[in-house]
Amino acid sequence: MEIANIEKYMPTVYQAEILVRNNLEMYRAKGEKVFKIIHGYGSTGKGGALRTGIRNYLDQLKGAKIIADYIPGENWTVFDATTRKVLDLDTSYGKDKDLGQMNSGITIIVIKW
Repeated sequence: MEIANIEKYMPTVYQAEILVRNNLEMYRAKGEKVFKIIHGYGSTGKGGALRTGIRNYLDQLKGAKIIADYIPGENWTVFDATTRKVLDLDTSYGKDKDLGQMNSGITIIVIKW
């Protein structure tokens, strides 16, 4: 399971988008199909802006077919169809401590199906 902790750098939304794109390119080059990003949930005000900004950016990447999909942490549950597809792609995510926890501070990015 691959994890990119974006929050630890305390970036602006623009800087976070660059970090997401760099991680996307790195994991794609490694042949990964999925990775998890930690952006925080906004308890300090910063994470909320990052969460919203990163997810808006991911909408753009998905629309441009640069990523296959993404799963907000709130939807990261076995009851979600996209989550089940990810678990089929990479079984290591079945052991993720955030699975089923409704954690709005993370997002799962699906690079390819």
